[in-house]
This record gives sequence, C-alpha cells and structure tokens, in this order.
Amino acid sequence: MSISRPAPPADNTRSRGRRPSRRRYSGVPDTVRLMTWNVAGRLSRLDEQADRVLDERADVVCLQEVIPNTLTRWTSRLQAAGYALAASAVLPDAPRVHRLGVLIASRHRLTFSGQATAVPWPERLVTADVHPTGWPQALHIVCLHAPLSRSADQAKVRTLEAVYAHLVAVTDQDPAVLCGDLNTPQYEARDGIIQTFAQTRSGRLRADRGERHDQAERMIVSGPPGWRDAFRALHGYEARDRSWKTGRHPGYRLDHIRISPSLTAVACEYDHSLRTDGLSDHSAMSAAIALAVRAR
Repeated sequence: MSISRPAPPADNTRSRGRRPSRRRYSGVPDTVRLMTWNVAGRLSRLDEQADRVLDERADVVCLQEVIPNTLTRWTSRLQAAGYALAASAVLPDAPRVHRLGVLIASRHRLTFSGQATAVPWPERLVTADVHPTGWPQALHIVCLHAPLSRSADQAKVRTLEAVYAHLVAVTDQDPAVLCGDLNTPQYEARDGIIQTFAQTRSGRLRADRGERHDQAERMIVSGPPGWRDAFRALHGYEARDRSWKTGRHPGYRLDHIRISPSLTAVACEYDHSLRTDGLSDHSAMSAAIALAVRAR
C-alpha cells in the first residue's frame, strides 16, 4: 500500500467540450461526490479513461483493475488534478490474476493507518480515511475488487467474509462506504430477491460452491444491519441497470456503492457511456452522499 500526495494543479487544464456531470445539491450541506469504476486494466486508452474520470469532478475516486503498467500514469494524472492517492501494492512480476490493483483518490485530506482487514488477495482491497471539509469525522472508504467465484482456495468467499466482518465493526455513528466491483449478485428480481453465483440460473445451489459461498455473497449484498445499497435506496428494484456487459451477454450489476447507517444517498447513478464507448467492460458508478444526521 502506498500513498501519493497531489501535485500542484496545472494551469493548462484541457477542456473536452463535455458538460461535467457533477451537480450542486442545494439544501444538503457538505455533500461528497464519489465515483467508482473498474477500468479493466486498459493501457492504450488510459488517457481517455482519465479524461472521463476527471470530467466527473468527483471528490473521491475509487478504481479497480489498475495494473502495474498503468499505476504510474493514473497517479500522474490524478495528482496533477489535485488528488491524493492510496493504492494497493501489486508486484510487477505477479501472476496475471494478482496484477489487478485498486486505488482510492481524494481531493480532501487522505490518511491510511494500515490495512484494515486481511484478505487472501491483498492487492484487491484498499481502505483509507477521507477527511471532507465540514465533516466532524472522517469518511472511511473501503474499495474492493472481489475475486471471481471460480477462483482457487475459495478466495472470493474468504474475501467477502473478511470485508463483511470489517464492516460489522463500523459503528452506526461512523460514516463509511464500501464500493467497487463486488462480483455479485448474479440476478436481482423486482421483488428484491437476489440470486448468487453459488446458484444455478434455475435457483438451485451449485454442489461445487455450496452454502458458504451463497451466504458470503448474500451477506455482502445485504450488508450489516442499517447499511444500504445507495442505488437501490433511491431507485428501488424496478431499475434494471447492468454495470458489466459484453457481447450478447445480458450482463450483471456487479459494481456497487453501499453506505453505513450514518450516511444518506442524495443521488446515485451509473454512467453506461464509459462501457458503451469501449473504455471498459464495466460502467462507472457515481453517488452523492451526505451525513444523515449532522453533529451539533
């Protein structure tokens, strides 16, 4: 894990001629805008990706699948725009499956006091505290890229269990966010019932994955008591957005922003244009969050 401080802002910021999607939220003090995106380890189109990320003007940016060959360039672009970074450590000669790092970038002061929880693939998780201006306490950010269900040694199950235990330790008064590519669920019905990747498409439990796998996915989807899915809290289960899609596959909603009881979601939406423009096989997701109860 490393932390990089922002460089002085450049004077020659280039305009792409696109209207920034950042909005002003009148009547909601000290709103924090957060963006999460699995950038798919793209190298040749990284500058286009970075342009689109910076156009969003988010206060906090969480990226997944940042490979070693792209980390330096992402760091340079984000620092030049005034972000401080916390990035997971990925060895340059690591096997392909272990080359997918994650990072948190913040326009606010960012601190890191050690990895919050042990996971089998540590490059897939980074946690940091962001200190938004006007907030009485830090906003704890957990950025996760969960392994696939077929990963060896139950890496996905063990990761989700460890992260869930970390979230349980967050008190109801502590503002915290879990975001990233959680690689679950397989399907969400309009009545809110989910199907995990431990199940067949007909709903039966797969013998090779079993109940523990099913429970681990359900725990991270529902979250600890009081935690909420920012997207579902605002749009319900009628919204059919899929955040990952390729070819003729119907896609899955794998990318999430989940908030602790002390937070409220003011807005939350996917930007599917980043996927349909070919910049990743994942859509980006943005949310505006605020403290549910202001400290007096």
